[in-house]
Amino acid sequence: MKNVTIKAYCKINISLDIKGLREDGKHGVDMVMQTLPLHDVIEMKKIPSDNKEIVLKSNAEWVPTNSKNTAYKAAELLVKNFAKIDSGTEIFIDKKVPGCGGLGGSSADAAGVLLGMNKLFDLGLSVEELQEYGAQIGADVPFLIRYGAAIATGTGTTLEYVEPLKEGILLLVNSGAEVSTAEAYKTYDELEKNGKIPSEAHQSARETANAMKIGLDALVGKTKNVLEYPAFCLQPEIENIKKEIEETGAAVSMMSGSGATVFGIFRKKDQEKALAAQKVFESRGWFTYICDFENFE
Repeated sequence: MKNVTIKAYCKINISLDIKGLREDGKHGVDMVMQTLPLHDVIEMKKIPSDNKEIVLKSNAEWVPTNSKNTAYKAAELLVKNFAKIDSGTEIFIDKKVPGCGGLGGSSADAAGVLLGMNKLFDLGLSVEELQEYGAQIGADVPFLIRYGAAIATGTGTTLEYVEPLKEGILLLVNSGAEVSTAEAYKTYDELEKNGKIPSEAHQSARETANAMKIGLDALVGKTKNVLEYPAFCLQPEIENIKKEIEETGAAVSMMSGSGATVFGIFRKKDQEKALAAQKVFESRGWFTYICDFENFE
């Protein structure tokens, strides 16, 4: 095989709770993630190179094309571990997923490169083995190796796959506001230390996953993200978007990850409300995406 094309699917968090600091200094999490049809496209091909060069390109100017990129790190990790990779690799990332969005776009690209390198060089790695490599790159990468939904605990790399939500119309909105993950967690720690994270902000991932099996109505009140508190402090516009989505008739609305993308899930009968809301947000020049959960892959 001389070239391969991979769809790098992103995700939303349907719930996200923080379980304090671990001994290794990282935050423990208890959350539910679900992949979306929205994806970047990664094209990979072998190129002549005695030193197994990695060449990364993208249609998006803001995407780093060196070792700062998780996709580059993914390729580099496999090159270091497999003598079977005997040439250079050119990677082109066609970006569709907004950056700094809480959708796992860069992690999805890393997962896509791991999958692509496995095919391109016939490494014979299983999904589980690819996930182990992914865990060395980023917390969301192992989950994004596979399509579906999972409860993620530990640092986010311990996964228990669950039944995905299969009901409702999903609307994503990203205004371009940026919240760095590091800053979100730092601000969360400060708020929590000062008693500004209410007890009702916390959500059991298991409870959310059980509600997902039943359907959208059961999920109402079970979609909570404790990182909304720091994100809303850092970027008040995100809170305004969430409120606006709720006011348009969404059954549930929440920020994904550490921000700044906000999603709303509408009942099927309210599809026209979702489409109307999308047009309003699009008219502001913002990124939007809409799909039907029933038609997820």
